[in-house]
Amino acid sequence: MASKVENTNDPNNQQKLSISNDINYKITEFTDSKSTDKLNYNIKYPQLSGLIDVDKQKKINNTLKDEALKVLKYYEEPYGSVDVNIDYKIVLKTTNILSIQYSGVGYVSNAAHPNNLFYTTNINIKAGKRLRLKDIVNIDEDLASKFLNDGFKALWPEQGEALKHITNEEVQQNFKDADSLDNIGTEKQSDVFSYFTNDSLGISISVSHAIGDHAEFEIKYQDIKDNTKTENEIWNDLLNPTFESNNKK
Repeated sequence: MASKVENTNDPNNQQKLSISNDINYKITEFTDSKSTDKLNYNIKYPQLSGLIDVDKQKKINNTLKDEALKVLKYYEEPYGSVDVNIDYKIVLKTTNILSIQYSGVGYVSNAAHPNNLFYTTNINIKAGKRLRLKDIVNIDEDLASKFLNDGFKALWPEQGEALKHITNEEVQQNFKDADSLDNIGTEKQSDVFSYFTNDSLGISISVSHAIGDHAEFEIKYQDIKDNTKTENEIWNDLLNPTFESNNKK
């Protein structure tokens, strides 16, 4: 019996081939580095390959590189020599979503101590766009209340104490400005970043150096169903998961 041959001219088959290819997109580690008397940095970041739409792939890869390097904005006017080392971790990789955590250390020679750095980049693969917290949830008093009243769980319980001195209004404003390194040094600076896992939304906030410089809190997707912007297509994946997450580089 002759084997069945797919008709690649059929639009339906072409869509199937595209979806299959995009599911299997690959991630490769890249490094950007510099070494001078005043600035030394080594920043690792991911790049995609294997998407059918090469223009979208290029756009995503440019975004990934640009966002990874924006951490250097923290050190644009240093009072000593600067050393920055950043690595990354993929916390969610699906057909439609890529969520990346960046972490590392930044040090200025005359500073009392190094800074533990943490930031994230989230990508809507289907749309080829970066996602910010305000794109996926309704930021209001209810969401802020959940954050301040144990709806979100601290990954390190002792860091939960950091929430005692934050008001609901401050949380809302920081959430609205979250996921951007563009406003460092301005009144809109927000050291709040979001990320996705296979079952939870994570939010990182700035805390004192004594307790780590940053603290992460997570809440199950099912517990914020009432806060989601359901028109955003990524919730089809997150609330009805049929994917296998890749919690690795």
